[in-house]
Amino acid sequence: MTDQKPVPNYPDILGYITDDQHLTIGVVQAALAVRPPVARVSRPFAVVLLLQNMSDASVDITATLHLPLKDAAGQKSHFATPKTEMEIKLLPAEVGYLVMPVNTLPRTAIAQDYTIAVDVQVKGPSKPRFIRQVNTTDEINLDYYFSLTEEAIQKLIVLKMLNFSVKKRGVFGNMLEANFALAPAKEMPRNDVKAGWFSLWSVGADGDARPLLERFRGTLALSVVPKLKPIELYKALYPVTKERFIKAYPLKSIEIHFITKLMVYILSLAPHPPLIYHYPEEAMYTIMTILKSGWPTDGTPIPLPYWCRGLLHMIGMDAEVLENPILAFSGALYDDLLRDALVHGFHIMSVATQRQLGTNYDIRIFTDYLAQQLRRVNHPLTFTDVYLPLVLAGMVVADDVPLPNEPPLLERIHTLMKLYNARAQTERNAETELAFLMAEDVSNFALRRYSDWM
Repeated sequence: MTDQKPVPNYPDILGYITDDQHLTIGVVQAALAVRPPVARVSRPFAVVLLLQNMSDASVDITATLHLPLKDAAGQKSHFATPKTEMEIKLLPAEVGYLVMPVNTLPRTAIAQDYTIAVDVQVKGPSKPRFIRQVNTTDEINLDYYFSLTEEAIQKLIVLKMLNFSVKKRGVFGNMLEANFALAPAKEMPRNDVKAGWFSLWSVGADGDARPLLERFRGTLALSVVPKLKPIELYKALYPVTKERFIKAYPLKSIEIHFITKLMVYILSLAPHPPLIYHYPEEAMYTIMTILKSGWPTDGTPIPLPYWCRGLLHMIGMDAEVLENPILAFSGALYDDLLRDALVHGFHIMSVATQRQLGTNYDIRIFTDYLAQQLRRVNHPLTFTDVYLPLVLAGMVVADDVPLPNEPPLLERIHTLMKLYNARAQTERNAETELAFLMAEDVSNFALRRYSDWM
């Protein structure tokens, strides 16, 4: 017998792609490749930086591309890229790759032995908790591979064929170097190289939840949901929300409060329904219902919140999730919960304003957009991004999940109204006009609800 806790060991997708070759930089594993390995003069090619987060916290990555200074004939500045530096936020346990396009001038000399490099800077937590174990012979749980999308699997197949390098340039620093050849120009179909970050897998991967529900139904109902106490959730989520948003928008405390309240409200629905749902589909967030009554067996999708799907992936791999699930929501599952807040928030706003705010597809597109914006380091958000729907929906549901020693709702509503009216002096324009108008509509709706309770 041993009292040692089982440690999480998520799938080593980077190791699968590179045959266990990687360079470790802080809590991140990296490898570098050029696609295609034999580039053509005057045709764009891609530098591919493969990254895998070994921790349960988000990590800021800065990748700086270093092109050959001269070609094989000694000619300077014959290699070019649209952007030499790219920044991303690597989610907890996430695996993916960064594509950096490169092109050459028509007279660039051909050669077999060019080298290119990427300097990788990692900014992560001071005391990370590893959820991918290094230097272990434990067998990876292959069940996780089944949650990969068909698109991700196709990308894996292509990446597997590349020759990834983990060679460092120089003794100091974290600069990865890869070799490539340059062949003569040739008439070929157009091949645009799309720059950006392409995710392959993360903790909250949206896969088929049926096997995980069957396996962890009782654990979820008995060991996780009862621990989702609103006051503890609020205390854990408030500082994380502040940290995540304050870099992109100068939030005030009342705005952070309402965003946090929306997230707490979503989790508070898990064990039991409210007296009245705001809209019929809100019942999806009361997951105890599906745990008790079961789910469709005809192959139709199982309606589950993003946070629940992410949590199911963690149960069984990480003992701390069962001991302290709230810690997971302030860490690895925060982004999944934020997605729920965005989707749920739009539905709440539709109720409050009596307006159709877009189709489910439109909402998903915006949710993906905002989630990506928050991952881009030093990338600003607008009043619209923050208020529609997070702050305003949080105001609507704020008193559906009361906390000890809160100021009266009426006072909080007026504080927010005063704040956004002050913001209007400098932030109200043609692009944000609708957001300010909706802020007034939702505030009036919240005030009417308040008067009904009096």
